[in-house]
This record gives sequence, C-alpha cells and structure tokens, in this order.
Amino acid sequence: MRGSADQGLHCPPATAAGAMGRRACLAGLSAAVACGIATPAAAEAPRSLRLRNVHTGETFDDVYHDGAGYVAEMGERLNLLLRDHHADAAVYMDVRLFDILWRLQQRYLRARGHVPMLNIHSGYRTPETNARLVSEGAALNSYHLRGQAADISVEGYGIHILANLSRGIGQGGWGIYWRGRFVHLDTGPARFWYRR
Repeated sequence: MRGSADQGLHCPPATAAGAMGRRACLAGLSAAVACGIATPAAAEAPRSLRLRNVHTGETFDDVYHDGAGYVAEMGERLNLLLRDHHADAAVYMDVRLFDILWRLQQRYLRARGHVPMLNIHSGYRTPETNARLVSEGAALNSYHLRGQAADISVEGYGIHILANLSRGIGQGGWGIYWRGRFVHLDTGPARFWYRR
C-alpha cells in the first residue's frame, strides 16, 4: 500500500463480498496519519456524512471522524459504498474526499437549514470502467482511478444550487456535468470545468 498527500491511499481491490478487513483498514488509516493526511491539529467536533449510492441503494449516515481522528470502521464502510459497482472493486479512498463532502453538507446546513443526503453517482473506478466512460467525458487520468473523486447530486435541489455550494468549498477540483445533473469533486489541485 502507498499513500501521499497528493496521491491518496491505494490498496489491491477488494470486493463487497470479501470486504477489506479491519486490520487492513486500520493499516490504511495508519498510513494516512503517517503521511500527514489524517493528522488532526486538535480535537474537533465529530463529522458525519449522509451518502447514498444511486446504483446499489446502499447508504451511509454516520460519524466518520470522531473529533480526534478518522473512525476506521467507518472508513471501511465508506470505501465499500464508493466502490466501482461495475467491477465490485474498492480501494482506500482519500480521506480528504470525505472532508470535502462533509464541507459541502455543512454549506447546505448553513444555506438550507438541514443536511441533505448526497447521491453518489461515481466514486472509485477501475481502469476498465473509466475507459468505458471516456466517450462520456471522463478524463483518461481521472482522479476516480486513484480513489480521490466523487460525482454527486442532491435530490430535491437543482444543479445550480449544488454547483454554487460546491464552488464555495475552495478546495480540490470541481466540475459541473449539466447533462448528467451532477457535480464532480476531487482532492486534486484547485480547478474548475463545465460540461454540457
């Protein structure tokens, strides 16, 4: 396994049936701390996420960071939720992506008064899945391949609201996919793009 602040965490693919074990997940999160990705400056308020995979119907509505650090069991659940459902393959997702999704939910809370369920259209992608999506606008060297990106929508809110609230996060890359009615968020360098 390898990880760095700009590459995210990787592991050999796991399947939902043979989910990553607790030890493997703990080792991955330990690597994140060693790389400086998951080191909290001081104890904070717990962070939770509300996510739904639109392809599998699986949901996550729980605390992923207890205020002192990332909760290993929740990381494993999130890695599986964000897996490539076409190949049933998962990797250790970049924990900074979880924080970006949390910041988006906090922006909804401030702007709309509640925390919405974020619909996940795509998280991790295998090279085979990504190659099939290139004709639809996927990048050849997509951050999805590294477990550093998610394509999301929010039911009941238009793409304009999602785009405006995503823009204000001020971290990573984000793109609007108008036809697909989703926004792409990743942990790469700050940048923006728009696709019809």
